[in-house]
Amino acid sequence: MQSTKESILSHLKRAGDSTVDALANEFGLARMTVRQHLAVLERDGLVVSREERQRKGRPHLLFSLSDGGQERFPKRYDRLANLVLEEVASLQAEDIAGLSAPDKKRLLLMRMADRVYRQHESRVRDKPLGERVAIVADILREEGGFAEWTGDGREFEIADHNCVYRRVVDSHRDLCDWHLSLLGSLLGREVECTQFQSEGADSCRFIVRDGARQAASGLQ
Repeated sequence: MQSTKESILSHLKRAGDSTVDALANEFGLARMTVRQHLAVLERDGLVVSREERQRKGRPHLLFSLSDGGQERFPKRYDRLANLVLEEVASLQAEDIAGLSAPDKKRLLLMRMADRVYRQHESRVRDKPLGERVAIVADILREEGGFAEWTGDGREFEIADHNCVYRRVVDSHRDLCDWHLSLLGSLLGREVECTQFQSEGADSCRFIVRDGARQAASGLQ
């Protein structure tokens, strides 16, 4: 069971900026109790606060995760390094002959996406889109993400609140394209990303629609 402080960190991870009142309502705690927990988290460098002025009344404080708080959540830099090393080891000289540096990188990412897809393909094979969405959300959680999904049978959204490659994505944004390609293969449909954490959003949000043109993998 999570401690109250861990629950507050998890809520800030999912919801972004929150006030003392919002956190007190979320957890059914007294405002003073929430303030005490936040004071400890801020002292430990896991939470930061900023003042927000309102049109009327006194300004209030908004609390959010610090960089240190973000790093408390699962990261998979080891997973990424292993994928890169596996694909580099399998490359033949003719695979990269004549390619520019950016093209070599794209080839590597494409092969990494295909490797991860093949690891999970049996789980999504022959499944309708709604079931695939639920399975893909499970896969993201297994990898360390904070993934949730919603849908009405025709359109689905997957929201992932934790980027497991956060530090790397900051300087290599094409990893986001790799992730999008992988999701498209697993879901068997083109996937639209409406926001990326690498661009400052509090979550990555992916939209997939039933009946959309099938992804390049040709899955059914």
